Amino acid sequence: MPTKACRAQRTCALISLIYACTAFAHLAHSAEVNEISELEASSELELFGAYSIANLAIINQEGNFNHISAEQSGTINFLSAQQIGFKNLLLITQAGEANSVIAQQLGDSNIAALLQAGYENMILLEQTGFGHKAGITQYGVRNSATVEQIGLSNQVTINQRGNGLHTSVTQSGVSMNTTINQYD
Repeated sequence: MPTKACRAQRTCALISLIYACTAFAHLAHSAEVNEISELEASSELELFGAYSIANLAIINQEGNFNHISAEQSGTINFLSAQQIGFKNLLLITQAGEANSVIAQQLGDSNIAALLQAGYENMILLEQTGFGHKAGITQYGVRNSATVEQIGLSNQVTINQRGNGLHTSVTQSGVSMNTTINQYD
């Protein structure tokens, strides 16, 4: 685990970046939701006050029947989510400090459940096509998971518990199934 001075320096740098990149950075919690839909689109964002400082969520939805549910607790967590299409579902939970999720669902009926807890973990997810499923769980320090799903009905499950674990999965095709479990 990094020293307190190192963590404080990184925390200050990340806070400065967040403040510089957002027009609403003066808030302790920030959320931007953009929904474009003829029918139902929904977003839920929970920002817990007891232990939440400077968390940021940016959500963009275009299409019909898309749903995002996001919970962030801790400090300086970042979430960027985009759904373009029909009937996509994205569930995100982050707890800890300086965790990041960047998720994009382009297409129809894609499902992702993303959970991470700890310090400086990152998930990058892109689902393009129809019927993909992704379940990613990370606990620890400086873990990363990068997933790209292209095509039809691909499925990935990633479980990482430890420190400094990294996974990258690309699925391009139809009905591929990948499971990765990493522990240290």
